[in-house]
Amino acid sequence: MDNEIKRVYSGSVVDAEFIGSVLADNGIQFLIRNFQEESLVAGWAAGVIQGDASVFVFTEDYDKAMLLLDEINAAETEGE
Repeated sequence: MDNEIKRVYSGSVVDAEFIGSVLADNGIQFLIRNFQEESLVAGWAAGVIQGDASVFVFTEDYDKAMLLLDEINAAETEGE
């Protein structure tokens, strides 16, 4: 297994959690890096920053994850 990871999303924590649940439902392992939470654990508050969370997947799952995100975006666009 390739241990390299790639970012598939950067933005709000709420959206990152949703994307994580979609990835998990499709058997894709992921990592959410929450920069706000990390700063609090470190003992300082970063404040609200743009793109305060990122979602990463293993390189081997990147293409599948991006297809899922494209489907999510298409569904949101149709709903507008």
